[in-house]
Amino acid sequence: MSDYSTNNDFENILERLLANIDDSLDKRQGSIIYDALAPAAAELAQCYIALDVYSDQTYLLNAVGENLDNRVKDYGLTRNPATPAQKIINVYDTENRLMTVDIGTRFSIPNEHGGYAYRIIEELRTGEYIGECETAGSVGNQYIGDLLPLVSINNLGQALIVGDEKPGEDEESDEELRARAIQKINQEAFAGNKAAYIKMVNDIDGVTKCKVFPVWNGGGTVKVAIIAANNTLPSAEFVETVQTLIDPIENQGEGLGLAPIGHTVTVVSPTELDIDIEATLTIETGYDLEQVQSAVEQAITEYINEVQSNWSEDDNLIVYNSKLIASILSVSQVKNVSNLTINNQTGDLTIEITGTNVVFPILGEVVLNED
Repeated sequence: MSDYSTNNDFENILERLLANIDDSLDKRQGSIIYDALAPAAAELAQCYIALDVYSDQTYLLNAVGENLDNRVKDYGLTRNPATPAQKIINVYDTENRLMTVDIGTRFSIPNEHGGYAYRIIEELRTGEYIGECETAGSVGNQYIGDLLPLVSINNLGQALIVGDEKPGEDEESDEELRARAIQKINQEAFAGNKAAYIKMVNDIDGVTKCKVFPVWNGGGTVKVAIIAANNTLPSAEFVETVQTLIDPIENQGEGLGLAPIGHTVTVVSPTELDIDIEATLTIETGYDLEQVQSAVEQAITEYINEVQSNWSEDDNLIVYNSKLIASILSVSQVKNVSNLTINNQTGDLTIEITGTNVVFPILGEVVLNED
């Protein structure tokens, strides 16, 4: 916070106002002069508090919400809106043969899975379609399975989601937008340099973060690893879509995509690296392991999410033993943590990421024992 209000609280303002009044006049509390100046001092104090907040919101590192939206416009950026998930939908007739339906036909997933509706927007081939979720955001990403028709379709036997075309994304958060603005300030994108690739790939709908490996397999080669919404690995279909946008596989290096001529780009999904955690807990009297297990697992998950957030920038991620212990101890019912191992080893776990070893850490098995 700035310091506009530090010396401008009610008492200080009133003291300065009264100091401007001749001492020969009655300025004691309860006097006419005091009672006339006190409300003005109170209002001025509120103005200084508001000015303090307003000033704080003019800085990129502090601004939130609409103030952050306005701040990043100085750098030519706008907040990425929520985008709808697109799924591959197969439609069969009563004899289990792929059948044709009209563009615009609507289906929904069962209510117990959210009841979200999907609209057919493109035919891939007879009976195989791209359906777009009518609710923007990552909510449309999770479901695979049977669909229910929302309109009457003659001879319909079954419709089902069989795969992903493009994951939906939630609206860009304040922290994501702030990080993107800082990255743009610190890294100038120019003519196929690494910063240009990062911007190019992150601007593709469905990509939430990427990692670029220049000359990973000799001169002119570039490997790009991508992550989809909610720190999930992208589907094979989405990787293929991004590959085609960046550097079509049939004509690699010819500049027919977004990549410069002469750059052979390989788009991949990282390999999941399970982070298995085991620990022994000493629990407060009156509680047992079953009562605290969920809270402890949530604390561990939040720390692994923090590690994942550094994946784009760091080639060596470290899962710190001490930070895991601190996360577990943040659960008030846990008194102590001992015998903590990460992937069956004591101490910190270092994850090296290279062009030939592109991994992404995810939380694996969590085993908690009670002391």
